[in-house]
Parts: sequence; structure tokens; C-alpha cells
Amino acid sequence: MSIGIKKNLVRTVTESAIESAWVQWRSLGSLITTPKRARSMVDPEALVLASLTLRDHERRLWDVLASWAVTGSKLLSVQRMKNLASKYPGRTSDRLAEFARIALMEGGDHRWQKLAGAESGPRPRTQELSSPGAKGWDPAALVVRLRLGIGVGLQADIVAFLLSQRGAWASSRVIAEATGYSVYAIRRTADKMAEARFVESTANKPLEYRADRSTWRTVLGLEEDVLPWRYWFQAYAFVADLVVLSEDGQLEASTKYLLSSRLRDLAEKHEDALRLNRVLSPEPRQSTGEGYLAAFEQVAEGLASWMSEGA
Repeated sequence: MSIGIKKNLVRTVTESAIESAWVQWRSLGSLITTPKRARSMVDPEALVLASLTLRDHERRLWDVLASWAVTGSKLLSVQRMKNLASKYPGRTSDRLAEFARIALMEGGDHRWQKLAGAESGPRPRTQELSSPGAKGWDPAALVVRLRLGIGVGLQADIVAFLLSQRGAWASSRVIAEATGYSVYAIRRTADKMAEARFVESTANKPLEYRADRSTWRTVLGLEEDVLPWRYWFQAYAFVADLVVLSEDGQLEASTKYLLSSRLRDLAEKHEDALRLNRVLSPEPRQSTGEGYLAAFEQVAEGLASWMSEGA
């Protein structure tokens, strides 16, 4: 007889992830009705990867993804998508190849050629998608808005992250951890931006950077304060692994000890997601043996709450 975690635990995490993704797609201009409003900045590539992973659990996500591949793929960073996809399960990468195929063949975006697979995936029921700014820009769509204005790449993402820090200084390592780019690439680009006075930098090493909030708020016409940055790609990678393990029956084992060992490995693999997002969770090493089963329940419940609060 196999032993598994509580049946509703994975479902709770999955539903919270779907809810947060749904709210975020609405923030990016998708024709979606939802009473909630995003409380943090949308990470576009993380949102695509999470939605690809969860599409069998909510078919409407694939409708939105296919729409975005046709209409909005040019506002996505192919390089960053490749960087982040390496942190997600292979199943997510396989579905990314289908998304890339649509972006290439129907969206005419040739940047996706190297990622495109031979198939376009399930046929969506609709491919309608409004322009993100058609009815005014949602504050959560700042990354996409900046990319539209100054180009897809490090510059827009650096500005978005620095603005989310609300005047605080950030090192290239901190920015790299948030964006998924290398420290070297961030430092090289941020130095050029500081020289051009798009951002400020400290005079002494280690170099740190910040964006002048008042200046950028005037340029962008922001009436509200910039939303906070949440480390969505790390959190969604945790969710993706949890969902795929569940789908493959890997969250069941012959003994409690073996199951707790698998869950401990999973939590330790995604320690950054918990640390960066300040998700309250027991330290894996403090719960020995099968005692970690109860600890992992707290981790999963904390992650689900975190997503619901920040959606």
C-alpha cells in the first residue's frame, strides 16, 4: 500500500497558482473577467511557464497562451525564457516548444525559431487578445510597458525591478537573482544605463543601482506607487515541480520515510523560492525522518497563501 500526502494539498497549491496566473493575465490585457487585481508586478516569462505547466488543470490558460503567442510574443524575452525554462520540469519545456511554434508560425516572430517544436499543441478555442494598454495600463504590467517603450531586454527589466525597490539601492547580484540574468550581464548593462543617467549608481564598490522614482513616475505618468516585485519565477518553478511530481505519481511511496525524503529534496531544491518570498516554512533539516511530512504541509500551505495574497 502506497503512502501519499494529503489529497487536497496539491490541489490547494494548484488552484492558488491558477488563480494568480489568471489575475496576472488579466493585468497584461487578456480578455478575462476577474474581480481581483494584481498586487505585485507581473513577471511575463514566469507567467508563461507556469501557465504551460498548469494548462491541463485549467484549459482556459491554453486559450490565453495561444492568444499571447500570436499577438503579444514580441513583448517576451526569448533569452530570458530560455534562462528560466531550465529551472522548470522537462514537461514545461516541451510545452514551451509548442508555444514557440505558434509565436513563429502564426505570430511571425522569428526570434522563437530555435525554441519552436514541430507541433503547435492543442487547438485553442479562441485567440482573442486585447492590447495591454488598450484600456489604460494596469500597474502590474510595468515590465511589459517598459519593454514596449525601450525594447525587450535587460534595460527594461532592470528599470522595472529598481522602481519596485522604491528608492532602495540594489546590487547587480540582487538584480540578477530577481531577473534570472547573469551578474556579469546585469553589471555591464546597468553601468551603461548609469552612464546614460537612466539609473543612478554608487561611486564605490560593490556597485549598487537605483532608479529615481519621481523622475520615472513623471515620465510614465504613474498615478499610483509602483507595485512590489515578487520572485514569481522561483515560486512558480516550485509549483511546477510539485504539480508534475503529483501527475507522475511521485508523491506516493511505499513508506513515510521515503515520501518524506522526496519532499525534503523538493523543498531544498526550491529553497530560494521560500527564502526570497519570505514564505514561512520549517527548516527541512530540523525535521528528521518521516517528521518532515507535517513540515512539508506547512510549506505547501504557506506557498499557496503567498500566491493568493500576491495575485
